[in-house]
Amino acid sequence: MSDNLTPNLVESAEWRNMEDFSAGIDTNRLPQTDALDGHTHSVVLADGGVAEFNFKPGRQVAWKVSGEEWGGSGTEHYDGVAVGDGAFWVDFSISERKVESITLVFQPVTGWALIVHSRIHDENFTTETRVMQTFHPGRVDGNTTVALPEETRDLIGKRTLFRYSVNHLYEHIYLSSRRFVWHNLVGEQRGHAAAELATTWKLEDGLYVFTWREEKIPVGTVFLFDYARGRSTGKFIGLTGDGKIENSQGGAEIIEFGYSNYGEHQEPV
Repeated sequence: MSDNLTPNLVESAEWRNMEDFSAGIDTNRLPQTDALDGHTHSVVLADGGVAEFNFKPGRQVAWKVSGEEWGGSGTEHYDGVAVGDGAFWVDFSISERKVESITLVFQPVTGWALIVHSRIHDENFTTETRVMQTFHPGRVDGNTTVALPEETRDLIGKRTLFRYSVNHLYEHIYLSSRRFVWHNLVGEQRGHAAAELATTWKLEDGLYVFTWREEKIPVGTVFLFDYARGRSTGKFIGLTGDGKIENSQGGAEIIEFGYSNYGEHQEPV
């Protein structure tokens, strides 16, 4: 076999930090929206908390969360994207607690909502991974009838390709209710793969929030998968190689790639 392999066929020799692979990973992301400007929404959470969001021009949001361990208030610059059919993705870092972020995905008309709170723990962490997340389904603006988002096994067995840019192509294989494999086909991590801890929530048919928490590096993610429209929208939160906190955007075209049917064998956990 020839030693003169093209770069696209060579596996990266070193495990990459967050900043090494994230440049350009938002190329195929959906655009920002100003549609929330001037709107105020409240979310009553199923666990008893209440979240309020007042969206202002310039993608500023005044937020307040009560009844939760991670609650607080402030005004932040937010990442806002129109997703699904009339839904929105909203994400921001908490300035006073830079290692924490809040992601809100909600449908203001039908009334469902899901908040994901992410936190980067210090280097003496005793949790499963250094980045951890909690999940809080709720209903918007007094709605009392819409079905709450819930954890789901829908993705188990799926294989999906995510094309973030011409320089970023990843495969996902969803193994169980707790694990998935990511595999880099094109990019700085080419050839690298890992089975990470993951959580999947169903918002409505074909629309999911999928998160994972890496074990080798201090990085977690929150992504919305819109299988009906073939798009993902999300973010990476974690530490760069020099310890800088980043909450950076990502997004991809979704390409369904295959399916493993466990039905005739043993169902995964």
